[in-house]
Amino acid sequence: PQAGNSVTDDFCEKQKSKFGDLNDFAAKGGMKAMGEALDRGMVLVLSLWDDTQVNMLWLDSAYPTDQPPRKPGVLRGPCPGGADSEPSFLRENFPQAKVEYSRFKVGEIGSTYAGARRAAENLV
Repeated sequence: PQAGNSVTDDFCEKQKSKFGDLNDFAAKGGMKAMGEALDRGMVLVLSLWDDTQVNMLWLDSAYPTDQPPRKPGVLRGPCPGGADSEPSFLRENFPQAKVEYSRFKVGEIGSTYAGARRAAENLV
């Protein structure tokens, strides 16, 4: 199998097929549509939220829960899940929890890392 370092329509199709997921990305136009959307401009939006239906297991745990974690696409990260991952537990035990977003960089790929000459100019 060929390993790559880029996301392509073919990569997305194979990933969706392997995991048995609906290829909604292709249905919405794939990389061509994504490129057109990026050309129109986008706004970065950040939010902090939780998921009381499935405790965000889809993000960094084993999901769906009725499938074995060994099945490709099920194990999505190291979070063990369980009661300690439920929003009610977190809200009760960490009521002062917060997040801070800072030091964003904007620029062409490779232009915003610490060694780049223009890195400091790109901070927003």
